[in-house]
Amino acid sequence: MLRGGAGKKEIFLGALCGVLIGFNPVFGLSLGLMILITLLLNANIGFTLLGLALGKTLSLLLSVVSFHTGFFLIHQVGLEGMFAFLANTPVTALMDLDVYAMIGSLPYALIIGIAFAQFMAATVTKIREQMVKAGENETISKAVNTKFSKFLLWLAFGKQKLSTADVLSKQSPLLRKSGFILITIFLAIGLLLEFLLMDKLLKRGVESAIAAGTGAEVNVESARFSIAGGKLELSNLEVTDPNKPSHNMVQIQQLSADLSINELLRRNYAIDRLAGSVVHTDVERTHPGEVYETVETVNEVQAPKSEDEKSFDDYLAQAEKWKRYAQKLQEYLSEREARAASRAKNEPPEPSKKRALADAKRLGYLKARADLVRDYPTWTIRLLEIDQVELDPAYPLQRFQGSELSSHPELNGRPTSIAMLPMDSEDPTVQITLHFESPAAAHEILAKIENVDLADAIQTGEQLTIEKAIADLSAQGSFSTAELDIPFTVTIQELITDNTTINQLKEIELGGKVYGSLLVPKLSVDLDDQVKDAAINAAKAKAKEEAKKEADKQLNKALESDEAKGLKDTFKGLF
Repeated sequence: MLRGGAGKKEIFLGALCGVLIGFNPVFGLSLGLMILITLLLNANIGFTLLGLALGKTLSLLLSVVSFHTGFFLIHQVGLEGMFAFLANTPVTALMDLDVYAMIGSLPYALIIGIAFAQFMAATVTKIREQMVKAGENETISKAVNTKFSKFLLWLAFGKQKLSTADVLSKQSPLLRKSGFILITIFLAIGLLLEFLLMDKLLKRGVESAIAAGTGAEVNVESARFSIAGGKLELSNLEVTDPNKPSHNMVQIQQLSADLSINELLRRNYAIDRLAGSVVHTDVERTHPGEVYETVETVNEVQAPKSEDEKSFDDYLAQAEKWKRYAQKLQEYLSEREARAASRAKNEPPEPSKKRALADAKRLGYLKARADLVRDYPTWTIRLLEIDQVELDPAYPLQRFQGSELSSHPELNGRPTSIAMLPMDSEDPTVQITLHFESPAAAHEILAKIENVDLADAIQTGEQLTIEKAIADLSAQGSFSTAELDIPFTVTIQELITDNTTINQLKEIELGGKVYGSLLVPKLSVDLDDQVKDAAINAAKAKAKEEAKKEADKQLNKALESDEAKGLKDTFKGLF
């Protein structure tokens, strides 16, 4: 560095560009552009690498500070509109200007970069000036010009291209003469590597994207992407259950998607059709998956119990599980409804520092992004079809259908529909329609679940044992974050218990309604009239059966009497 031909300007540019590159937290278009600018400028590569090491180290140390600074700059100083425009504009949308640490680190990168570059340029220049003065001393000059001294200087500092005096007086141009050639070579190598490594990079990208949402390890056996055909194919997708790392929450054998290439320039992933097949749930993994979000569990010593026995704690645990699901659904619906209301008023959504911090803790402070999507959803799946979905080994195979699935459904302008259907039927088992396109509209739910074995689902006490009971459930209603209104009907058939009176209830039809809210749901069932009618019908059936038995008994008794026998002999004589 001391004996090289780099002038003061080259040292300054190299050190500054290196620090700026090092502070860049995301591997994307902005990083690529910074590297291209460095190659175009007459920046010394050695000092660039030195600045890169310093910038990357400080970037990691200041990650939390950069995150909070980025949140302040994007949301709290009146610049959110500008950043939203850049994040929704083709090409600039690929520059990661919505990453908090990217924007927040810019002031620190510029201040530290300029200070470091100025320091290195001044220090090297000062040392060179001292070397020139020392060289003017006759004694030192003779000592330095010996072969052994030149060898040691070459070994320590490299070959001297120009004399130190010439380097000090050198006037370097701003741009590198071979800059455009280097940029061309860099782009060619980058395109070649991307072509050769695209499938691996895509595989890692899919795994990290899904893992960011689930908080647990995701594995993809292979991924293929065709730019010409706009087709994406994934095989053997495994998503670890964060609450049960030894098992996969979802396991899909094959997935294929048709992508809209034009939308990729906006970083919008518009998938016209996503198809999959052979889906399993709760499948044991070969090795336990890694969990990135800590799931709090309580380890308690429990009394041993049989496999078919359920304790009160089991029902409490199941209730807590459903409560967590309800809380997540409530948070999702609340956020989407708030954004839909803001969009209807033509106002930007209110930024949430709490949500941003949660994303930072889950993804890392250098990766958390601001939600600046205004015009188009980040991703949209027009049609989703997955066949052979196994919900339970005892339940028939289903197929999953979805339409207009989106990261920001309020921007899509169409209702989102998801449904589960039997493989051989068009009547949905469950169908949910979300109306984010209209803030005032309630969401809809339809369910028609047949042949549920209540004997396995319900564990009764000592007073009653259910040996067999088949139930059909039908429900249709609406829901929102504020209100539930879901009427339902449960029909119980083939009821066999250890109580003969209850066994007379051949069919019980119970009507009711789920109301209240998602977090505090309430259940209303009209038991009085319905159970009374069922009991009356059972009593009538039992009385009829008892009357028939009594009539048969009296008839048999009459046939065994002396008068009956005499009459029987008389008829025999006639024939």
